[in-house]
Amino acid sequence: MSSLFVRRSRQRLKPVIAAAVILATITVFLLSRTPSSHPHVDTVTLPSPLGTDIVANDDRNSSTCYVDLDLLRSHGYNSSVEYRRWEIAVRRSKIHHGVSDTLNIPVPKFETLDLDRDSDRIYLPETQCVPTTTIEAPAPKARADASHMVFGVSTSLERLSDSLGPFAHWAGGTGARIFAMVDVVRKSEKMKVLNQAQELDIKLTIIESKEEWLDRYFRLTKVLWENRDAHTQWAVIIDDDTFFPSMSNLVERLATYDATKPYYIGAPTENWGQMNIFSFMAYGGAGIFLSIPLLEQMNEVYDVCYSFKDHGDKRISQCIYQHTTTKLTWERGLFQVDFGGDVTGFFESGRPLPLSIHHWKSWYDVDVVALGKAAAICGDDCQLHRWRISDRWYFINGFSLVQYSSPMNDLIGMEQTWDPSDWAREQGFAFSLGPLRPKDDKKVSFRMKSAVLEGQRLRQVYIHEPDSGSPRILEVVWSVTDV
Repeated sequence: MSSLFVRRSRQRLKPVIAAAVILATITVFLLSRTPSSHPHVDTVTLPSPLGTDIVANDDRNSSTCYVDLDLLRSHGYNSSVEYRRWEIAVRRSKIHHGVSDTLNIPVPKFETLDLDRDSDRIYLPETQCVPTTTIEAPAPKARADASHMVFGVSTSLERLSDSLGPFAHWAGGTGARIFAMVDVVRKSEKMKVLNQAQELDIKLTIIESKEEWLDRYFRLTKVLWENRDAHTQWAVIIDDDTFFPSMSNLVERLATYDATKPYYIGAPTENWGQMNIFSFMAYGGAGIFLSIPLLEQMNEVYDVCYSFKDHGDKRISQCIYQHTTTKLTWERGLFQVDFGGDVTGFFESGRPLPLSIHHWKSWYDVDVVALGKAAAICGDDCQLHRWRISDRWYFINGFSLVQYSSPMNDLIGMEQTWDPSDWAREQGFAFSLGPLRPKDDKKVSFRMKSAVLEGQRLRQVYIHEPDSGSPRILEVVWSVTDV
């Protein structure tokens, strides 16, 4: 075929090709504007931990293998973040010998994830959601029976309403009764809070009073005495920001005491200097536990003790010390947490789960409701459990992922993050929290910002915001795989 014929043939085809291109462009444009009956989703290929090729996930409607972009955006991020995901399987068994202190999981390597897109989810290949590791956990057990305990709190109706979520963690469905003394309020507002408590299965009674707050606080001793029944063993006075991570642990610990004898159980402040000012007594934030025999003795001198004009918990201690022979029994699992600011050292210590913590919404900020959600997946003692990832990386369930600046081999000492002074380490807090180790100023801490419980799956989001660069997010997905 001659070259001239070829050139003429190409020239005749040019208009046809041009028309075809234009028609195809118009068709694509019109199709792109046609509404779709399916939500817009993206599929992204994140690095495979196995280094294998990844096939896109087609079963999107039923798949649980996805990145929830709206969840990440809810923390204020709308552009890009550095993201990594851990999948942890939980195998629960009635034969359980404790949780390991080492987690066989790789140190996270973060990849850029674009949040500036129309979709609310990114579906991943199922191979990306295969458990990275499996832990052993105890079989789930019924809610603790705390019907032998009555609790009293002096607060405002607004703060009481805000505290019901945390109260539900430890009091909901346990039979424990809570008596709250508040200012005089409108009936409609009171009923709203009572209905909220009922929905959370909390046995709540609200008592209105015109008394000063400190007087109301001490009056709780009479209220609890008058509302005891034949089954009641303990009267407990708390603050509205007292939190018990495990009611089961608390009930079991109280069972080691003979409730038929006078007992005054609690914890002093952790600060030696403060204790020297306010004396050795049970501080209300950690919980003040009074056995019924002791409460009876206090009721006999109630009018005399009511006349004491001092802090509420100090007034209780004065009444006990001046009119009975009972002295404080310091229960070491209870914590007033009389320090604020950077409290990471306390929560990252790897020590046994506290029986109580305090000040979580005032002196420092910890979402105790989110923290407590891990209990539904891997048991109460899984909360705040510390796992070693490597010599520098540690994971504290429900609180943080930590990268220390150098190998951290002191597994006994609590990092002194709230007060770096020598006095605090050697004297101020050593008697209550020691041994202590100096603060690691260069450590990197990913704090848990949210936790979403979805049946037998839990999604936790841990975030570190560096001084420069994109935020780094570790999502930890827990899945129950009982056999």
